[in-house]
Amino acid sequence: MKNILILLFINVLFLHSQTPSQSTIYYEKSDELFCNPERGFVTQRSSSLNATLIKNLRLNNITVVQKLYKIPSDFRLDSLSQNYLNTIENDFNETRKGGGKLVIRFSYTDQQSGQDAPLDIVLTHINQLAPLLQKHADVIAYMEAGFIGAWGEWYYSTNGLNNTSDRRTVLFALLDALPQKRAVAVRTPDYKRKIFQDITPISDEEAFSGTKKARTGAHNDCFLASETDYGTYVSNDIEGDKDYLNQDNRFVPQGGETCTPSAYSDCFHAMQDLPRLHWSILNRDYNQTVLSSWESDGCMEDVKRRLGYRFQLQKTVLNDSIAPGGTFNLQFDLFNEGFASPYNPRNLEIVLRDTLTKETWRIVTPEDPRWWRSGDTISVNINAGLSVDIPQGAYDVFMHLADPEEQLHNRPEYAIRLANVGLWEDSTGFNRLNHIIIIDNDAVSDPYDGELYFIKDKNSTSLKGASNSQPSRFKLIQNYPNPFNGTTKISFNLEKPSRIEFSVFNLRGEQLFYLDKGMFTSGLNSFIWNPENISSGLYLYTIDTDEAFMTGKALYIK
Repeated sequence: MKNILILLFINVLFLHSQTPSQSTIYYEKSDELFCNPERGFVTQRSSSLNATLIKNLRLNNITVVQKLYKIPSDFRLDSLSQNYLNTIENDFNETRKGGGKLVIRFSYTDQQSGQDAPLDIVLTHINQLAPLLQKHADVIAYMEAGFIGAWGEWYYSTNGLNNTSDRRTVLFALLDALPQKRAVAVRTPDYKRKIFQDITPISDEEAFSGTKKARTGAHNDCFLASETDYGTYVSNDIEGDKDYLNQDNRFVPQGGETCTPSAYSDCFHAMQDLPRLHWSILNRDYNQTVLSSWESDGCMEDVKRRLGYRFQLQKTVLNDSIAPGGTFNLQFDLFNEGFASPYNPRNLEIVLRDTLTKETWRIVTPEDPRWWRSGDTISVNINAGLSVDIPQGAYDVFMHLADPEEQLHNRPEYAIRLANVGLWEDSTGFNRLNHIIIIDNDAVSDPYDGELYFIKDKNSTSLKGASNSQPSRFKLIQNYPNPFNGTTKISFNLEKPSRIEFSVFNLRGEQLFYLDKGMFTSGLNSFIWNPENISSGLYLYTIDTDEAFMTGKALYIK
């Protein structure tokens, strides 16, 4: 009778195994305050920067510095000196060393009646800055238009540049000086409409297209100071301006600062306009009275959490096992709790990392996180192929929201952390998906006929100095009996003495059992496995030596 039951169980298992098995994993939301790039409260600096400052700011969850350059009066009618340009470049280099980014603005005066520069000098200076802006765009979050009038806010000008034509000339020069992947923010929505002679906000079709309009964002330096935010909105159509920014700022940065307490600067109004206008960046240094009122009124923690993007992973559906050359499938749902979306290019990469050798394989998906909009639940489906050369083994799965810039890509400070409990890996910038995939030559998986394949990381090396593929000096022999009830013998050949570690996984990739078996001599070896507290089913086991490992399968029948 037992033999009949075993045969029936094997037949059912065989029929079931013709469909690739998958697991659904759910994730816990986190309300923790933590760093993420290109968003959040910023601090303002006008003096030279250094890497230590940038690193220390991260301890307060600040990843962006607003760097204000007041061009010395010596250059108001002359070219910028090489020493001055070197000072700016040093700020970029120190920011990169420290793991931060900059919002930069240039001006000639911080006095309302102070002198700015003639247009030809402004354009000369922008032309001189262009090579630096191109070279160091990786650490520029975005620019504020600047140059014209007091504080570079475009309102006053001793050279008569506070008109649409000259504002357009300066803005276009800055956009040309920067690479197409970076934006420039202007002081009011009306300035943008007049410059582009276009009253419509950026459309889905225009978004991220590289046009000048699609790269022009907003900064508001008197947020909540009055009904019009001290002239930020036209007085006869305040709601129209806010509706414009609500649409436009889905695709470009919105930053700025509060400037004075008012009837509009309380939490009630802040929590209406911050999400409506999709704020990403806000100065923590000014106005302290306004910001302190947010602390006492109870909304500051929410503001800190939600400035910019904040992605919460809700669930994933993943393969349990795949054969080399087979199809990897990942489906996930993610909610953006933030006020805004990422405004700069951002990779979504999936990483497979061998649990034993730590060798990593990765895909850079075509998914664009800039479209993960505020308040939306985003559903993503990714199919990719495994290389036929990928070693068999157990692999952790990670999501890596990496900065695409080459110098920043592998630095965890520049990766996006998900707002979930227990997923973030600080040493790599990876988000763990809490799932192990077994890669096995005998796994049931759909063949892959697409073009997106996992590629081994160039800088990925096995911790043991060897791949997972089995060298001839180590041979794993099929356990016997199999199927089995009670105990089974695990046998293997070693060319030289080695420590042996034994692990057992279910088909969801969950490790059920681990044992360090100690040292074994060269030649044929074996030990007895007696499963305890597990149900009938198919299990995967690994034998790990000092130099390699192999995977076997065992069918346990209670």
